[in-house]
Amino acid sequence: MMKLLITEKFFNEAQIRLSTSGLFQIERLKPEDNLFEKIIDADFLIIRSKTKITKEFLSKAEKLKCIISCTSGFDHIDLPACIEKNIAVMYTPDANAVAAAELTWALVLSSARNILSSQKNIKTGTWNRDELSGFELANKTYGIVGLGRIGQKVATYAKAFGMNVVVFDPYQDDSVFEKLNLPRSSYEEVLKQSDIISYHVPLTKETKNMLNRSHYEFTNPNVLIVNTSRGGVVNEDDLVYALENKLISGCALDVFEKEPVSKDSKLFKFQNALLTQHMGALTEEAFEKASLHAADAALIYAKNKKMTNGLPLINNWGSLSFKD
Repeated sequence: MMKLLITEKFFNEAQIRLSTSGLFQIERLKPEDNLFEKIIDADFLIIRSKTKITKEFLSKAEKLKCIISCTSGFDHIDLPACIEKNIAVMYTPDANAVAAAELTWALVLSSARNILSSQKNIKTGTWNRDELSGFELANKTYGIVGLGRIGQKVATYAKAFGMNVVVFDPYQDDSVFEKLNLPRSSYEEVLKQSDIISYHVPLTKETKNMLNRSHYEFTNPNVLIVNTSRGGVVNEDDLVYALENKLISGCALDVFEKEPVSKDSKLFKFQNALLTQHMGALTEEAFEKASLHAADAALIYAKNKKMTNGLPLINNWGSLSFKD
């Protein structure tokens, strides 16, 4: 049997699915275990985002054939190093699509109606309703950057609220735009037209700092910036600049360039900056689905070497530049 190492939390039913297959000897990593020692004789590895796959780490993986990440992102994995060692890499992008889209919408609604500010006021005995005036979503324009699994659900929610939707995704098939009855827009058009912009793209060398200071000359001063994809897609220093100079109405971030966020972050000084703790996938349903999808991917690959949601992506937003 092949040794399968699980480094982080994993749904028990998914582990049972693996253990009853007769294909794997399964080992769950304990907090006191040394991963660099455990990986030496592992054939399969199932991880989440806390486990960083580096070239140094892979140098210890003498038998490793396959890595499966129970995540929708993959910036914690050195993909070129995996290719160099002929290690198959897969992820579970379908598992948290609903959870991430719903969190995106929760941030939008909370920002639009100043819900957290109102809660803070009422708990401290302050009743100052006049300062909490928000804005309605109906007939506003929602800009989506990245029309993948999450972006598509966000678009559907926006339409349900009576919003106009504009989308930038140069890689998505025309059939998806047609199915959702959405026109293609350029990135500049999304920046110019939108009252709310949310980002749903992977973090790659090309998408890093995809929103930076140079782009605020295109946005309207009432735009709300929402990022639930990966920190680094939105340049935080430039976002602080935009907030300080009232170039945007506010922001809602679930992800950050460095996590956990430093207590000295300048973002904390802005009442119109809504910040959450990388919660996009934090539902019981998403956790269970990610584990089950990873288990199925491991079984399929072990049986016939067929990859499910393999990495690297064919289209990784790699041919465009968003730099200054």
